[in-house]
Amino acid sequence: MSALGVGRKGSGQLEVMQKAGWKIDGDEKACYIDVDEDDDQDQESMIESNWRYLPDLVLEQIFTYLSPKERYYAGLVCRQWYRAFYLPTVWNNFLVDDRTLTKPKFNYYSGWQFCLDHMRTQFCLSKIGKYMRGIEFRPWHSFNNIFQFMTMLSWNIDKGREENPGTEFIGIGRRIRTLVYHFPCNMSQPNDPEGIKLFGTGGQLLRVLKELLLRLTDLHTLKLVDFVLERYEANHLLDEVVCSCCTKMRVLNLVNVTTMHCPIMHVGLFLNLQVLTISPQNIDDDVLSLLADTKLRHLHLLQNCYTPNHLTISACGVKAWRNVKKTNPRLRVHLRMENLADGEVVLQPEAPVHSITYCAPQTRIRAELLVRMVDHYRNTLAVYGHELLPRFSSPKPFHSRIDSLMLLMCRQCFNVDTLVIREKVSTSTLLLIARTAKNLQHLYVRRFAVILRCDWPRHPEWSDEFNSWLKRNSRSYEAVEREISEILGYKWRLLSDRDFKQLTVNVKSGA
Repeated sequence: MSALGVGRKGSGQLEVMQKAGWKIDGDEKACYIDVDEDDDQDQESMIESNWRYLPDLVLEQIFTYLSPKERYYAGLVCRQWYRAFYLPTVWNNFLVDDRTLTKPKFNYYSGWQFCLDHMRTQFCLSKIGKYMRGIEFRPWHSFNNIFQFMTMLSWNIDKGREENPGTEFIGIGRRIRTLVYHFPCNMSQPNDPEGIKLFGTGGQLLRVLKELLLRLTDLHTLKLVDFVLERYEANHLLDEVVCSCCTKMRVLNLVNVTTMHCPIMHVGLFLNLQVLTISPQNIDDDVLSLLADTKLRHLHLLQNCYTPNHLTISACGVKAWRNVKKTNPRLRVHLRMENLADGEVVLQPEAPVHSITYCAPQTRIRAELLVRMVDHYRNTLAVYGHELLPRFSSPKPFHSRIDSLMLLMCRQCFNVDTLVIREKVSTSTLLLIARTAKNLQHLYVRRFAVILRCDWPRHPEWSDEFNSWLKRNSRSYEAVEREISEILGYKWRLLSDRDFKQLTVNVKSGA
């Protein structure tokens, strides 16, 4: 009996010791701290109760950031979160990649592979197919899984449109308004010296996609990126979309439909189109004449690393652009380059260009190109800038820097309201830009690239007072920030490299 009693007492002491521990205080002395078990339990129950009673609007926002697998595990936490799993907003956008609704299967020649699980896919579509408002395809290697998912989705949509459909098929796909498909056209290996091997989609995969598009009759946003098709396939890419959504389409992205010159005439048949993003090799004078009669407001001409060199792409004719400006005066054209290597945008003479932006770390500002931009777009240009940190060193001498080019743009292009500078400039240049650009609202400059110097030769029109003001305030960053803040009307500051990296999204939304 005594031995059993001692055993119970020892076990009780062990339990108490597990609720305590040693801690080092501020004087680096060890102290033993007991943890009150009741307090911990009260705190844990209070935290659980608080999380359990989150409002539906907050839970919907939390679940939208999770993958389908993470949403499933989150739904196992409590009844409230299980109910949030089926809230409609949670499934507004459904991402399909190589691992979505798959199961591992061993192949004797290729090892373990992930194949689409048809039973799980059918159950998933029957439960959440009626809530999906957007679907995005991002395959990397397993195109067969994407092919089978599209086939099953089309079949379920057809079953739901029958005269007496089953309850599990009712409403599947009817709410889908957005479809995004990024095709991984670069099939090069990591050890490939060339670095890029383009293989476009097509064949059965393209056929199934077109069949799915024919069934989505309420699409207002369609984005097809890097398809790299042959010319005969590209000419019929949007046949089904035009038949089903010619008056409902609002946003259309067709980036690198082909890598050769191939105008996509279908884009001019969407009468209520608002935003069109297309590569310059897929547009010509005939396409512009069709776009002139639509309600298009923003035309983005996008070039990326898979777009042909700017020297091989012909710009649209001056007469065609003049006709567009006359028929559709509210149209704004945006030129953009997204490339890790050096490159230039394809200039479109006489186009109503509103913004010119680069997301290319190796592209420098070239004098001859910028002078041509100023000559073509002095009356329309409002946004200009280079995003991302540069992967080259900027020269320090004044005659080799871009100071005079930036000031020339601000003087000639009087509508400039957003300017992004990442190369080396002096503090005096920033003060002159702020004083010269009358409509400037947003000025983004890297602090690391700014030189504390007043190296401008005195202009004959400068007064003694202005010259002394320029020299005095060019001596410190604080003075520059204070003076520019007073000119722009808000607290302005130079950006660190970390802040400059986060600038990309802001420039895109502004453009």
